[in-house]
Amino acid sequence: MKNITLHCPVNHTGYGIASLNIIKQLKNTSNISYIPIGQPSVSTQEEYSLIQSLLNNQDLIDINAPILKIWHQFDLGLHFGKGKYFAFPFFELNTFNNREKQHLSIPDVLFATSEWAKQVIVDNGVSTPVNVIPLGVDLSIFNHIAYKNENNKYVFLNIGKWEVRKGHDILWKLFQQAFPEEKDVELWVLASESTNGYSTPEQLTEWKKLYGNDERIKLSSGVQSHTEIAQIISQATCGIFPSRAEGWNLELLEMMAMNKPVIATDYSGHTEFCDKNNSYLVDINETEAANDGKAFYGQGNWAKLGQDQYDQIIEHMRYVYKNRISDNAAGLETSKKFSWENSASKILRCIKEYTGD
Repeated sequence: MKNITLHCPVNHTGYGIASLNIIKQLKNTSNISYIPIGQPSVSTQEEYSLIQSLLNNQDLIDINAPILKIWHQFDLGLHFGKGKYFAFPFFELNTFNNREKQHLSIPDVLFATSEWAKQVIVDNGVSTPVNVIPLGVDLSIFNHIAYKNENNKYVFLNIGKWEVRKGHDILWKLFQQAFPEEKDVELWVLASESTNGYSTPEQLTEWKKLYGNDERIKLSSGVQSHTEIAQIISQATCGIFPSRAEGWNLELLEMMAMNKPVIATDYSGHTEFCDKNNSYLVDINETEAANDGKAFYGQGNWAKLGQDQYDQIIEHMRYVYKNRISDNAAGLETSKKFSWENSASKILRCIKEYTGD
């Protein structure tokens, strides 16, 4: 394919991380142009040089080239040029409002991260063609062979911004119920402390208070590079993600790539790569209105976590701890199927199919 234009953010959010990795892979096989959403922000000199070179070539953008916009489902109305318009939104809930439905109907083709997400689009009556493009993991960074775990405690690790959706309102309690007295077990939470629509400074303080009454719980923040995240994962034993809804969950797949067992809810985007062979799944029997009073106000539903789910999470935690389960061969094999190279290849195949190029 001659030219592709990408319109997307490059930063430390899920959208930004996915966009940067897709850009890196497409750059290897296609002539790409880049129109940023927001100010690009990267972690390495190599990434800076790549993005800067693309920005310096904006005068050479082909207005007839297909464009891929990686962005929210409520902001797809504007796009560049005259070529076929492909849009790749990430979303967590099962219901769209009228604005979202309208914006999802504007592109010529939609990409969805999972079969779950594709079905949500279809069930909401959006008639735009949908193709599933799973996201990936950088196996050169998240390489378990490159690290040695020198921690002699059993460590559960959760990664993700402070949010009810991520299960942070219950995780600390379930850890303490699972391990009321044990001293050789810890819970690490790697959560961003940046203030945003999910957490004001006061709310961040409240989150940390919940987790601050147990010396076995360690909180970390300020990690920017994926190499640092891989190093932290290498020193943990098991990933734990009691999430009510996910658009994808990059960190969960990254833990699999690091050969770590994982505990996760059996719902939403990460069901594309989580199953009973590679994960300790928590059964979801019902959904409920998604309402956290911050970012979600009941527009759609997410997984309902009740006593049955709490008991399952505790049981899984006790089981892996008691049996000292520290590796995940099935998860490691799964991660190899979800490389960024595969994501880019599927994007190219779909674009070629719809453009005839």
